[in-house]
Amino acid sequence: MITTRTLACLSLVSILPFASVVHAEMGPYVGIGAGITKFYDDGFIEDNQGNGDWDDSGTAYGFVAGYKFSNNFSIEWSYQDYDYNEYGVDSLSDVDMQAWHISGLMALPFEETFLGKLDLYGKLGFGESDFSYRQAQFGVGEDQTSESFILGGGSQFYINQNFRIRTELDITTFNLEASTSQNATSYLTKDYTFTALTAKAMLVYAF
Repeated sequence: MITTRTLACLSLVSILPFASVVHAEMGPYVGIGAGITKFYDDGFIEDNQGNGDWDDSGTAYGFVAGYKFSNNFSIEWSYQDYDYNEYGVDSLSDVDMQAWHISGLMALPFEETFLGKLDLYGKLGFGESDFSYRQAQFGVGEDQTSESFILGGGSQFYINQNFRIRTELDITTFNLEASTSQNATSYLTKDYTFTALTAKAMLVYAF
């Protein structure tokens, strides 16, 4: 008599040969991309007498370098630079932010779709963000590096054996301890939690 356990084992064995051939290209890869970012400053601009609304869209660009260990798992290092010149902040100058992370990617591969080979993936990582600014009115500023986390997901389309196109949505968070101006001689130290929501496209090359 064939038990349920036996049937389950036979089913698992039967699909292994097919699973092993799906997106078997393992190894290192690099990528470069750009996108748009929705940035939430936790009241930082308002506290620093900003004349613009920083909770708005700007551009971001970056690159990745990683290694694909299996059909389902990769580890990658990423760098992203955020362009704040588009946020209309008149009273702040020299505003800049970069973030870099080490992330693990879990992928669900599909061998045949109407677009060809396709991966759906999610990622989670940690790293650091560097943030600097200077207030034009009083000449004070901050330059800080803090822990940062990234959570995201997207899709990866296989153009050929070496090139892929990614579309991705991710959320990056970090903290800033800033001295906000009360007047020309008085300042208040306050903690802010920044959040950057980024939608981007990336061209990836696998070696």
